[in-house]
Amino acid sequence: MTFEEAYRKLPMDGTTDLPITWDLAGAPDTDEVLAARRSLAFIYWQMSSSDWSPITPIGRFLYTEEYFEKVFAPLANTTSDNPSIGPIWVKPIGVEGTGADQATVIFCTDLGYWHEVEQKNPKVRTKRGTVQSYVMKNVESGDGERHWLADRVFDPDVDRQAKYGAECTKWALHQP
Repeated sequence: MTFEEAYRKLPMDGTTDLPITWDLAGAPDTDEVLAARRSLAFIYWQMSSSDWSPITPIGRFLYTEEYFEKVFAPLANTTSDNPSIGPIWVKPIGVEGTGADQATVIFCTDLGYWHEVEQKNPKVRTKRGTVQSYVMKNVESGDGERHWLADRVFDPDVDRQAKYGAECTKWALHQP
């Protein structure tokens, strides 16, 4: 599979049971932001599925090899009787350059209606806005090309909560 083929398989707008609505007014959709968006969509796609085996291989095209092997490879054959569902809303709210070929992309995610499928009549979460960050690296991959790949995920990102938390809380008031 090529990077482009993997990107085409990735449901950027979520799934039927877990739709993602993107608010792209907060940060330009640069290569590193788009790569971070793909990584975020992958995680929620995986959590919304009962069988991770067909999804996990896509992660090799979104995360650095080290991070993939540490976090996702051990879960390659995972199944879940209680996947997560519900709409989420995501807004890129910042990009911090952290070195040559490295950046941190910060998102505000409204998880107010996100819950496990077995949870009947869920209530809207009181703490809806979550600051999430993806450390992105521009690395040469097996295809000989350079790609922005996620190398770490902070969810929630407590270190950036002070800077972005109030803005995120104010924004995270969506209705399905």
